[in-house]
Amino acid sequence: MGSYKHFLTCFFDWNIVDFFLHGINLALVITAACAALGLLWMSLSNRGVSRLSTSAASLLINAKAQVVDVRDVALFAAGHIAGSKSLPFAMINEQLPLLKLKKDKPVLLICERGVTAAKAAAVFTKNDFTQVHVLEQGLTAWRDAQLPLIK
Repeated sequence: MGSYKHFLTCFFDWNIVDFFLHGINLALVITAACAALGLLWMSLSNRGVSRLSTSAASLLINAKAQVVDVRDVALFAAGHIAGSKSLPFAMINEQLPLLKLKKDKPVLLICERGVTAAKAAAVFTKNDFTQVHVLEQGLTAWRDAQLPLIK
């Protein structure tokens, strides 16, 4: 038995050491650990962010949430949720301070499918907004639910 195996068996049961010394098992364990760390990082980076259904978003809007549409200006002009403010994602860092949003009040982020709004949520949380929400599936779900848009 090699010296490293002898050293390891002093501290661990041989079956455990043998399990990890097989290449495929070690690769699987490393892959699982990387996946777990990735999920942990994603959950921590989007802390305080929730994804809302159209019905939950409607309730939040009715409760006077700050609604921010992160689509580009042309899409916003083509149709948006009443009372929403336009903040194109491409200009989010420059224009976010100009909107004068209250950091302690709920913010609902809207985009076409929910992907860009999730990216915007990370920016909002980095800027100390405490109640950030994303419309799940974005305006696609809003239209599918036949909820009103204004032009």
